[in-house]
Amino acid sequence: MKDLISVEFFSPDTAGIYESLKTYDGVLFRPEEHLDRFFDSAKTVGLRVPKSREEIRRELKKAVSNSKNKNVFVRLTLIGTPQVSVPALSIIVTERKHPPAMYQKGVLLKTTPVRRNDSNQSFPEAKSTTACLNQVLATLEPQPAGNYELVFLNREGYLTEARIGNFFIVKSRCLFTPPPVGLLNGVTRRFVIECARLGKIPVEERFLTRHELFTADEAFLTNTSWEILPIREVDSRRVGQAVPGPVTQKLRTIFKKQVLKEIRSAKN
Repeated sequence: MKDLISVEFFSPDTAGIYESLKTYDGVLFRPEEHLDRFFDSAKTVGLRVPKSREEIRRELKKAVSNSKNKNVFVRLTLIGTPQVSVPALSIIVTERKHPPAMYQKGVLLKTTPVRRNDSNQSFPEAKSTTACLNQVLATLEPQPAGNYELVFLNREGYLTEARIGNFFIVKSRCLFTPPPVGLLNGVTRRFVIECARLGKIPVEERFLTRHELFTADEAFLTNTSWEILPIREVDSRRVGQAVPGPVTQKLRTIFKKQVLKEIRSAKN
């Protein structure tokens, strides 16, 4: 398996897709949404998934059940040559923990000069390794001390997403986030929007400028691993007065409550 993957990564016609899933108390959170995107991504990059959805679902559950830890991070990967080889499918179970201080103090962001590719160039809506060149190039750019994550602009200068996650801003107790166009529509992103509506927090998906991010009352990042991660500074500008802000704290409370509710339901 390792030889196959290493050889194919050096092939110019190789494509790869992946999904990152998380378990709570031994149960995968929203696996069907991740599998939906996995199969959609495979179709976009021209890979044939060698196993059925049910087979992958069983293998994911088996991999998780074999772990002693009930709260794990799962990486589902498919690598191959479109239309030619049978892709190699792998499942890796690891642990991914973040320091509590990140959530108490917030993290620093920097706007990268590397632009996010347009949808007609590399299909950022698909979770594919071939769409990650932006992230690689942005990581190579000089970064200030203590910077945690990078945020991308599109060709028109609007904010799109972070290197490995989506982001939201809060202004006048309303939630704003870029629309899922030219960026990855994260499973956690969608779940946070659901949580906001449950908490009667107004949500608007629209294009945002750096000015709006700089002058936001609150801001936070989302992905499977982070859940909801507060932002303290962007490009040396302090975001808001309190970190985490009241809306971010409310969303985190609703998030954890809804996760627990879904996990309990999945067990019954």
